[in-house]
This record gives sequence, structure tokens and C-alpha cells, in this order.
Amino acid sequence: MLTRSSAPKKRSSDSSSKNLSPSSPIGPQELIFRNFRLRRIVKENHGHDINQLAFFFNLNHYTAPVGALYKKKFNKLGYVERNVRDTSNVLASSNIYDNEHCGDHLDIMSNFVVGNNLNLESGELMTCCWLHRDDDALLALGGKSRVIYIISIALSSTPRTLWGHTDCITDIQKHPKDDQHILSASKDATVRLWHVDSGQCLYVFQIKASVTCWHPSGQSFLTGNYNGEIRIWQTPDLLTPPTESLNITENDIETRSRKCHSSQIGYYSRLFSVFVELILLKNIYQHIYIDCIRFANQNVISKSLSGKIEYWNYDTLEVIKAFSIKNNSPNRSRFDVSLDENFLCVGTSNGSVNIYNILNGKLISELSHRRSTKAVRCCAFSRDCKQVIAAGEDGYIWRYDYISDETLEIN
Repeated sequence: MLTRSSAPKKRSSDSSSKNLSPSSPIGPQELIFRNFRLRRIVKENHGHDINQLAFFFNLNHYTAPVGALYKKKFNKLGYVERNVRDTSNVLASSNIYDNEHCGDHLDIMSNFVVGNNLNLESGELMTCCWLHRDDDALLALGGKSRVIYIISIALSSTPRTLWGHTDCITDIQKHPKDDQHILSASKDATVRLWHVDSGQCLYVFQIKASVTCWHPSGQSFLTGNYNGEIRIWQTPDLLTPPTESLNITENDIETRSRKCHSSQIGYYSRLFSVFVELILLKNIYQHIYIDCIRFANQNVISKSLSGKIEYWNYDTLEVIKAFSIKNNSPNRSRFDVSLDENFLCVGTSNGSVNIYNILNGKLISELSHRRSTKAVRCCAFSRDCKQVIAAGEDGYIWRYDYISDETLEIN
């Protein structure tokens, strides 16, 4: 059974937004972050960690202001008025939520359970991503079942399953320029490139990656592994894909003489004309695995299990900013980047969420509550950056909302 509650009325010891660097210039969005309070708590009944949260922003098909520039409009009943193609209120974990139901409630729309007919030790879901269709919204899910499930929200069904991985699926990422291709990483030491509608696995990259991330152009992608290494891969041909899966292994790769950086080694696949650049960041991550990679402002943000975050130039590999999360213990946690690519939110092992300014590396606010004491595995910004939703151990979801000074004074 899924339970939902509003957070209790704020006391100084309950919900807090700790402010850092008071002497620094403060922008309007940073002021909003400093007035966040816990407003909603949801408990999912599956008993597992919630490993990823994903809003369905659908920016490829609907363009509108983001961040503080995005203003919600309410009708006389208090409901949000939106363009029919704007799906930014839809949130996915192992369940599907409407984050703006009847105003600002977080209510369940649909849920998904891994079938009990599979011989599994656990059906825990580890990752998900949204796929747009003109008449539907699809959600790709994967985890310990080793299968990628394509869920239709309109039909409340599973029209397709993608089989191929032989171990836990740790990451799924959608191609940034189309909604037909996805990348999946697995503990079976492969990364697979799929065509969703046909269900075909086009390419198999023989690399044990923990996470993946597409370049915004879609012409290349990054993989991070369990030894602190990041690789850059050129995207293979998607216009004339192979009729059968092509495997790219270490035996197909020869060393190329070009070196762009002292820690960068180029390789070239003789068989499939796939160029892979190996970026060694062991001196930064010290053999601790990478648990999240994202692009922001054409640069890369990468995070390790130890809580060290690097913001670095994609072309030169030079580190622009580096900062560490204060964790009581190593914590696997996916961070999120705001749609304007100026801010980052990330969970900690002690139940709080930190919000950083990406451009200067400053910690803007620390969101916490006395009831949130366990590790945060993932978090996400809403479209207008006036909400941060976090989730983690034991199936809890926590939503922090912006509360104006006027409202706080009234209460």
C-alpha cells in the first residue's frame, strides 16, 4: 500500500534550508533555494531503495521557459493550466506520479511491478528514462531482473521488453536527438545500444560500465566504470544500422598514435569504424566507481561513490570546478542538473540534499528534515526549480517546495 502525507507544520528543528556563503552575491533563483521547506512525504510499499527519479520534461517536442522564468498559471479551481504537450508535471520512480494533481499534490497515476513469473532474487528497479510518442508516453525501466521494460502510460501496459543483458541493469539513457534509441549499462560487462520500437539491440560494447551519458549532440557518449575511468565513444551509424547485433570488444581495438591529453589515449576499432577515447581519471577518483555523469553548458559533471564531483571541460579535460559532498559514508546517489544548467542537486548519506551553483561551485542550500536520516539515492528539480524531489532508502519520497517569506510570516 502506498501512503502519502503532508509534512507537519514547520518548526525550526523539523525542516530547514541551511544557507551558505551569505557574503556572496545572491541571484533570484538562489533566493528561492534558500526558502525551501519540506511539503510532501510519500512512502512506496515495495520496500526497496528508490534509485532514480525522472520528470518527463519532453523538451524535444515542447519549448517553453525553464527555471525561474517558467511561471505556472492556475485556473479558478486552483489547477495548473498547461500546454497539452507539456508533461513536466509527470514524475517516475517505480510508480508514475502527477506532481501537480489538484494544485500541488503529489499523487500516484500508475504503478509497475516486475512479474513474479521470473526466477529472480530481486525485482528491484535501478534506472529509468522517458520516451516521447505523439499519442503516448513511454517509460523504459531496468534493474535486477536483467530485462528492459517499455511501459505505455496511455495503455497501462508493457508493449515491449528488451532482452539481452545477463546481469543487473544499472543505467538507461535516451538519445538526446530522438526517442527511438537508448543506451543501457549492465554488470554483465556490456553497454548496449537499442532501437526501441523494433526491440533490436544494434551494438554491444564490451565494457563494464556503471553509468552512461550522451553528448547533447548525440554523436558520442560517455561511460563511467567501477574503477574511476571515463571513456568517450563515438556513436555508431544509426541511419543504416546492422541487421544483427555487432559486438565491439577489446580484441577489435588497436592503439592510435594521437593523444590529446596526458591522461587521454585514443583507440580505433578496425571492424566497425568506432573511435573510442579513453579518459583516465584515476588520480581523481582513486579506483572508486563513478555513479553519475551529466552534461551542463557543454561541459561534463561526474561524481564518484566517495562524493567527489568534478566539473570539467569536455574538449581539454581540464577541471573547471571540484567540490566534495559531506557524507558520513560512501553513498551511491544520482544528481540532477536544472534545465537552465546553472544548478545541481545531490543527495547525501545522512538524508539531506545539497544544491550547488555549477558555475562557481558554491553550496547554496542544504535541504534537510529531522525525519529524513537515511541515504538519498536520487533527486530531481522541477521545471520551475521551485521544487526538489528526493528519494532513497526504504522507498521514501521527499518533496521540498519554495515557500515565500510572506507565507512563512503568516504561518
